[in-house]
Amino acid sequence: MKKIELSDHFTYGKILMYSLPPIIGALATSSFQLVDGYFVSNYLGLKQFSAVNLISPPFFVLYGLGMMFGAGASAIISKLMGEDNKLQGEQVFSMVTASMTLLSIVLGVLATVLMPELSRLVGADADTLPYCVEYGRMLTAFLPFYMINSAFMYLWITAEKPWLGMVVSFINGGLNVLLDWLFMGPFGMGIEGAALATSLAAAAGAVITVVYFFLPNASSLRFVRFEMKRFRDLVRICTNGVSEMIDDISRNVTELLMNIQLMRLIGETGVAAMGVYTYVIEFFLTVFFGISNTSITVIGYKFGEKNRKELDSFVRKCATLALGFGVLICGFCFALAGPVSDLYLGYDREAAALAVKVMRISSLTCLICGFSLFTSSCFTGLGDGLTSGAIALVESLIAPVIMIFLLPAVFGAEGIWWALPAAEVISASLCFVFLRVVYPKRVAGLES
Repeated sequence: MKKIELSDHFTYGKILMYSLPPIIGALATSSFQLVDGYFVSNYLGLKQFSAVNLISPPFFVLYGLGMMFGAGASAIISKLMGEDNKLQGEQVFSMVTASMTLLSIVLGVLATVLMPELSRLVGADADTLPYCVEYGRMLTAFLPFYMINSAFMYLWITAEKPWLGMVVSFINGGLNVLLDWLFMGPFGMGIEGAALATSLAAAAGAVITVVYFFLPNASSLRFVRFEMKRFRDLVRICTNGVSEMIDDISRNVTELLMNIQLMRLIGETGVAAMGVYTYVIEFFLTVFFGISNTSITVIGYKFGEKNRKELDSFVRKCATLALGFGVLICGFCFALAGPVSDLYLGYDREAAALAVKVMRISSLTCLICGFSLFTSSCFTGLGDGLTSGAIALVESLIAPVIMIFLLPAVFGAEGIWWALPAAEVISASLCFVFLRVVYPKRVAGLES
């Protein structure tokens, strides 16, 4: 099969083929996260499972910084490559990796020290607090490795080596499963073992990635020396990639607030039930993220080429794919609600029954959330971080948070389960307006 290059005309088939490695890689990672949750719930119990779901959102807020660096750099590097400025692209690539690593070390130390306070902030009670601190500290101690993996979800695609990125994800995920079983099974290390297994797997993936790009390789990028003046690009990178960070951070802030509301309205059973839905939906949403991540690089390249015809064609096809996959994923989530809930919470019938209900209602978000994710990535690829950030902020934070507090106030505790679907309708409506009004202005003047 002929290698797909950024300069190609992208048919539906080529979009799927080019998106397939990041989709498969992300599916691999998410599937192993599913296994991680399974081991914690079934080997350790409901309190530990709830603790993991309480402390994970603030950790993934930090993880989202890697997405900001990766997405912002990807759009800028691919644009430079489209303009035939490969050396400048490699200098930006090297600078952003170094800057991100230094920042992650500082943030990791701070978060590790402040973990007890952070755990109380997210709603941990006397029963879950020790588990939150133990699990969270192990994750933040390895933060630099997590952030490198996060950024390179985008940068492997920019380097035109998405399949290698997929292989690294498989190594990461496979090692995570093996160590989960070993540490929580034969070694009996408890919740600390779960966090250590995930962290060592992340470290392995990050080390492989960094070594590959330090050595001469067959990709479009490698680490090179860069001048100090390159740091001025950081502001542009962060501004352009902020929407991906906002999206990831906001989703975790929303999950955090959802958990606080659930602890207030229902208790740890509600947190556990929502946790099952979160694991499953993260698995399926990787399809949308794969298409969106790919679109940033391709759109950035076509924009750099000033090729309006190819740009319009690519955007239409990606939007159609996002909506089509939304219908399929919603159906899968609804059908699998029973078996998956029993798999995770079968030892607690009340929690399992609630998880089924949560999954079937919340799966309605899948119908249109892929469209919102792609639209945000589209504007990132065009270098319009402001519009992309606005979409991400509404879709993943403003609309959900309003609904999380509004619907229970109006309809009681039951209203909280409808918060995410209602928020997604608001977001998709905004995205439609931006594509109809803002997009044509952004690409005006390009060759058609």
